[in-house]
Amino acid sequence: MTKRLAACVLAAGCAAWGAGQARADAHAPRLPIALAVHVHSTISTGSLTLDQLAARARAAGLDGVVLTENYDLHVEYGLWPLRGLLRVGVEFPSVRRFGTAAYLEEIRAVRQRHPDLLWIPGVEAMPHYYWTGSLLDKNLTVHDTQKNLLLIGLESPSRTAALSGSARALWRPAVLWPLMLTAPALWFWNKERVVVGRTRFFRMTIRRRYRREAAALALIAGLLMTNNLLLARCAGDPYNSDPGDAQAQRFIDTARSAGGLSFWSLPEALDDHRYRMEELAAQGGALGTIGRLLGWYDGAVAVRTKPYLASLEKTTGYTGFGALYEDTIKATRPGGEWDNLLQAYLDGRRQEPVWGLGELAYHGDGEDHKQFGDIQTVVLAESRSVASVLTALRAGAFYARQRRADWCLTLNAFSVRGSGDEVISGQTASVDPGGAVTVRLAVSASDGRSRPVAVKVIRSGRLWQSFTASTPIDRQWTDSAPAAGGAYYRVEVGQGDQHLLSNPVFLMTARRTG
Repeated sequence: MTKRLAACVLAAGCAAWGAGQARADAHAPRLPIALAVHVHSTISTGSLTLDQLAARARAAGLDGVVLTENYDLHVEYGLWPLRGLLRVGVEFPSVRRFGTAAYLEEIRAVRQRHPDLLWIPGVEAMPHYYWTGSLLDKNLTVHDTQKNLLLIGLESPSRTAALSGSARALWRPAVLWPLMLTAPALWFWNKERVVVGRTRFFRMTIRRRYRREAAALALIAGLLMTNNLLLARCAGDPYNSDPGDAQAQRFIDTARSAGGLSFWSLPEALDDHRYRMEELAAQGGALGTIGRLLGWYDGAVAVRTKPYLASLEKTTGYTGFGALYEDTIKATRPGGEWDNLLQAYLDGRRQEPVWGLGELAYHGDGEDHKQFGDIQTVVLAESRSVASVLTALRAGAFYARQRRADWCLTLNAFSVRGSGDEVISGQTASVDPGGAVTVRLAVSASDGRSRPVAVKVIRSGRLWQSFTASTPIDRQWTDSAPAAGGAYYRVEVGQGDQHLLSNPVFLMTARRTG
């Protein structure tokens, strides 16, 4: 009885301490920091230097840049049955070519040159790609080169280099099968056939050895073994048309263990291009020579990545996904894939919520009609520091917005009050079963003018409030908490070129005791 009482007192003390921490966090001053997330420089596939990006960031009124340089951007295709030996590879600039230590040194240097901006290093990783079709049929297609992860906040060379383990394939004992040919090779080497013949005058014995056959088998085994070892270096099996998400999960887990954040990138974007084979001929090697002889360069190679929202449900442990970017997005609609993921968290089917990120995907001015700062992620941080920004991103204390011209929408307040203090995006309010809940929303235009906008408040996947009003908007609603379990609220304001998307605020019904 004494032990049970002590345990209850200890649990109550922990709960009170946790509630006090939550209240302290809720009341901590929040500084809005506008970031451009998913940016490439000349270190990888961008066309601007870091100094040029700094000028673009200031002109757009941004506070910082989240760089996501390509980590390892290359694809290879091999000719069956020696795919490892007869192969062509195409490689683009990346962090692995530039060097992880050199990349982070560039970040350190640009922070000194431009201390008014926050610089957060990251990489864009391609977990896996695969091929379909064939060169002979001239319908060769490489898939999922844009099914990528943004890995952010890996601030040391060792942590960034840890990703190389995720990029390598799992060891497959099947690659050793050519060693089975050594047994028949040895058998042939030792085999001797004796033929005895008789002529008119004498007897003749002929001994036949099979050393040539043994050498041929050994040569074939060596070629196949070398071929298999080269294939084993590939991330996964690039000739498996159903690769799954195991390789992506390895990247997520590695980044998380290294203290980084991971976001699925542009999950609904469609990438579909075709390249003439002669454009790749310079990289051809042995396969390129064979291709020229056989006339394969009359065809083309397709590069295709289809929307992959299903991977958001099949993987776990990642921080969030690109929820606002310059494309048609369905996942954020009420009752869509994002709400399914958030509801799974409430129901206990996922250990952590999934946050929605504003993703710029910037390589240079004018590409796909993009301008620096069109898509922003506004972090509600406790201080103007990289560590504080990463903490806020991990906790979901941020919102995404899209802008054009000279103004944008600003989320001045979005909070929920239960039986305690107000909480903001990423936080959880506690309330008694059936108790009163207060939801507040305040939105303005950055230029201070009156702008008509459509407002949607989504409650647990369902449209709860919908109206059109002119900025500035400051409204408050009262709701009732569910009898058990939890709920969440999130906000979507505007549409098209002027758009704002918040992360959810959670509501959890307190259990009654006694």
